[in-house]
Amino acid sequence: MNLPELLLRRCAESPGKPFLTSLTAGSLRHRSYDDILADVQRWAAFLRQRGVTSGDRVGFIAAKCPEQVVAFYAIWWVGAIAVPISEAFADLELGFVIRDCGPALLLTEAAFADKVRGAAGDVPVELFEVAWAHDGRQGEAACVPDEEVAALVYTSGSTGMPKGVMLTHRNILANARSALDRVRLGPGDNMMSLLPYWHSYGLVGEVIMSVMAGYRISIPKDKKDFARNIGSYQPTVVLVVPRIATVLMAGIQKKISEKPPRAQQFFAQAMRNARGALSTESAMGARLVRRVLHRLVYDPVLFRKVRVAFGGHLRFFMNGGAPLDVEVQVFFQSLGVPLYQGYGLTEATPIISASAEGLVRLGSCGTMLSWVTPAGGGDYTFRDEEGRLGKDLHGELLVRGDCVMKGYWRHRDDSAKTLENGWLHTGDVGYVDADGYLYLDGRKSNMIVLFGGEKLHPEHVEDAIKGAPLVSEAMVFGDRCKNVYVAVNVDAEKYEALPEAARLETLRRQVRERTEHLAPYQRPKDVVVLPEFTMDDGTLTATLKVRRHRVWAQHGDLLQEFLRRNNEDPETGAAMARSRSHGGGGA
Repeated sequence: MNLPELLLRRCAESPGKPFLTSLTAGSLRHRSYDDILADVQRWAAFLRQRGVTSGDRVGFIAAKCPEQVVAFYAIWWVGAIAVPISEAFADLELGFVIRDCGPALLLTEAAFADKVRGAAGDVPVELFEVAWAHDGRQGEAACVPDEEVAALVYTSGSTGMPKGVMLTHRNILANARSALDRVRLGPGDNMMSLLPYWHSYGLVGEVIMSVMAGYRISIPKDKKDFARNIGSYQPTVVLVVPRIATVLMAGIQKKISEKPPRAQQFFAQAMRNARGALSTESAMGARLVRRVLHRLVYDPVLFRKVRVAFGGHLRFFMNGGAPLDVEVQVFFQSLGVPLYQGYGLTEATPIISASAEGLVRLGSCGTMLSWVTPAGGGDYTFRDEEGRLGKDLHGELLVRGDCVMKGYWRHRDDSAKTLENGWLHTGDVGYVDADGYLYLDGRKSNMIVLFGGEKLHPEHVEDAIKGAPLVSEAMVFGDRCKNVYVAVNVDAEKYEALPEAARLETLRRQVRERTEHLAPYQRPKDVVVLPEFTMDDGTLTATLKVRRHRVWAQHGDLLQEFLRRNNEDPETGAAMARSRSHGGGGA
């Protein structure tokens, strides 16, 4: 089966069922599977008229919108390869991706027309509005084998320019099928998210899994629409990345902070009670008492009202894209809305493991999906620092199976390094415990080795620090130094509200408090404040990951002076950062 056949099968089973919901002129607009099929066939006829044939690449650049779902299936309908491109790319990156994929056609919306045409060169550019206005209809879908490439999904480029990951029809269908084996979703569900469709998690989780399982997708216009109207959309499931989850949590906390002191105290008591009820460290009797209090007092009086604000039907959040702070997970679990953790990378289409109801272990990424098991035709192993392979080792995770990419577009050397005898080298280091739960330390390429030989992955230290009230972003560094340090972006409003003389010391105290549970060598000795990392200056990727080498390139003088003040060799950290600026792979 290929992807157009998936859509046809769903339309035959659920022709009038709502598929896409969006806000139009202040009212929710529902479009059925039959409506979308008609749109897909109209757009496919438009693509044919513009000369698109099987195997061509068709790129599209836009803010998240229903048109992108139609674009995916229309491109597949004519046998072409979909290339979703981030609208957040800077001109340099956008031009690179367009030249690299060599599209026959680019589609965009009016808001991005000038930007896209400026980067397109000789590639023709058409607006979504023109495709909508087309009068024809392409009735028959192209016959495409499932081993053919369906999408080129460009990586975030955290260590260099983005690379196009070739995902086949088989890759995408296998990942969606395996994910649905784990996460309970069906025709009664309504999924909502802000995840872009150039993100492989959004592509598979929404565009494909929805059609496979028959659930509805609600697509908010933007973040304001998401926050203001989530109650009207009434989602049952929300896909998030850590930043979205953190913003949602902060929004709830802010509203509570505006309540009278007694209401704030009641909320704090309710959260403490809920955490105690969830804790496995408390005695069983104490947990039972807390659960009774939660069910009879705190939930009906408080937490149920929070859930009503989310529409009253929300069953769970699903996080992917990056590790989740355990405190955020506990916060939502306490509210009665579980926040499940998934793990994957684009090169694995993307989901490798996930937690779900009855399969939650705080701090873990859940258990392996079926495609990564021998029963599902795949497998996994770990390679330790000595090069040994085994499931019981601590090292780099390797996976193989139907969801492993075909390779990198036009990057045979990188493909050969990442794919070895069918094994995908994920670049992520961790282990699986005795119960099958996956725990990850961080990226292999980001490992910091201190002067004394201690090794640490910066990601979990950064995740802890980003929970500090004053911190909005963090980058841990210190390779070959005697100690580890952290560069942060601060919440300007909160930081500047403090007396100037107290700002840095307050920040240092918060970092100490957030890292006191870590081993001594993992705790930053000092903190330096840097200008905000942004996509515009290249220090953040389109998926909001910090480009470490770009931070060093732009702020190296300041960081070296900071190291010098701390009696470190200022050349060491900069040299190590530069040496890692051309790594490969990644989520």
